[in-house]
Amino acid sequence: MAAVTGLTIVKRFSYRGDNQEEFSNTYHFKSPPPGDDASWMVVLNDVVACEQKINGIGVSFVHAYGYNSDDPNAHHVFQHDFTVPGPPPQGQFTGTGQLMAGDQAGMVEWKTDQLSSKGKPIFLRKFHHHGLTDPSAPDNIAASWVTVLTAYAANGPYGIQAVHGGLRGRARDCNVIAALISPYVTTRTLKRRGKRPVPKG
Repeated sequence: MAAVTGLTIVKRFSYRGDNQEEFSNTYHFKSPPPGDDASWMVVLNDVVACEQKINGIGVSFVHAYGYNSDDPNAHHVFQHDFTVPGPPPQGQFTGTGQLMAGDQAGMVEWKTDQLSSKGKPIFLRKFHHHGLTDPSAPDNIAASWVTVLTAYAANGPYGIQAVHGGLRGRARDCNVIAALISPYVTTRTLKRRGKRPVPKG
C-alpha cells in the first residue's frame, strides 16, 4: 500500500427534526501525509476554510480524521474534535435561493488525466448538502451557490485545488484537467450509520 494523504471532514446539520444529523466528505491530496498533529491541523484548517465558503450557517464542522495510506481499511492516524471545547466552526455561505431538502445535494466533479480500464475518463466527485436551489427552476441549483462552488473547485483563494498539493484519487495519482459544477440538484441518502473510525491505540 502507498502513502497517501486522506482527510475526512464530518459535518452536522438539522434533518427531519434531528439537529445531530451528520454527513461527510473525504479528500485525498498529492503532497505527502503530514508528520505530526500540528501539520495535520494546517491541512484541516485549509480544507475547512474552503468548505465554509460553500456551507451555510446551519452546517457545523464537528470531526475530522486523517489517513496516511491508500488502504481502504487503514486506521486513521490523526483525529480532531471541533466540539471540544467548542463551539465548532460553522458554514459562512449566504446567498439567494431556496434551501435544499436534507437528502438533496449539489455535485462538484473534477475530470482527471487518468482513464479507467474501459477507457473512460476518471472523475473525482464531491456531493454537498444544505445548498440552495433556484426557486423558479427547482431542479437547478441557485446561481449564487454555483458561484461559490466554482471558486471552491478551483486552484485559487479558498479553492480546494490549492490545498496540500491539490486533489488526487485515493487509489491512484492523477492530475485534474477540468472542474465542473453540475447545474442540477441530485440526491445523496442520509441516515447511513456506518462504523466510526477505530481510535488510535
